[in-house]
Amino acid sequence: MKLIDRLEDDHRLIDAVAGSFLAWSREGGSAADLVRYLAFFHDFVRGAHHRREEEILFPALVERAEVPGDHGPLAVLEREHLHLGALLGAVSAADDEARAAAVTALAHHVWEHVDKESSVLLPNARRRLERNGVHELPETPPTAAEDAARRDGEGLVAARPPIDDPELVRGEGCVACAAFTVTCHGLEAEWWSALEWSHHRSIDDG
Repeated sequence: MKLIDRLEDDHRLIDAVAGSFLAWSREGGSAADLVRYLAFFHDFVRGAHHRREEEILFPALVERAEVPGDHGPLAVLEREHLHLGALLGAVSAADDEARAAAVTALAHHVWEHVDKESSVLLPNARRRLERNGVHELPETPPTAAEDAARRDGEGLVAARPPIDDPELVRGEGCVACAAFTVTCHGLEAEWWSALEWSHHRSIDDG
């Protein structure tokens, strides 16, 4: 499914740019590069990437794969998309002393979000859509602005290799999500139908 392939490819770049931005904040990078990092997250992530998820993938799951949109994983992810905007605003407004902490908060948020989309959302979306007879979703070619933002993100990563943060423990699956059992009860509880639960119980009892 080309759209999901594209989103997975986006995640690899977004993950790397977040690590590069963290390195920039800890090494004392230039103000010009700060503008470039912020532009990447505004234009590429909040623009092209989130738009494909919110305008194409999420509606397809709701309308064609019987996935709830007002609670569960999709609601969590949409709230996180909005929160990224607040984090970018905090980085922009921070003075030199506070900026490293603001960038760290942004990088942690991006990594946790990418982990849950890459390990839970996208593989399960692919399976559910195909099971419902949807083998392709509408896609539009990237615009010139999107291509430019991608190239700039790749340039930032090449110039300043990403770093990890040992303070953040990354993980896959619903249990690694901060919303798990708080505002979302996990993929199985939120998405599975009675028929799916019955099927999986019969396998376990098998």
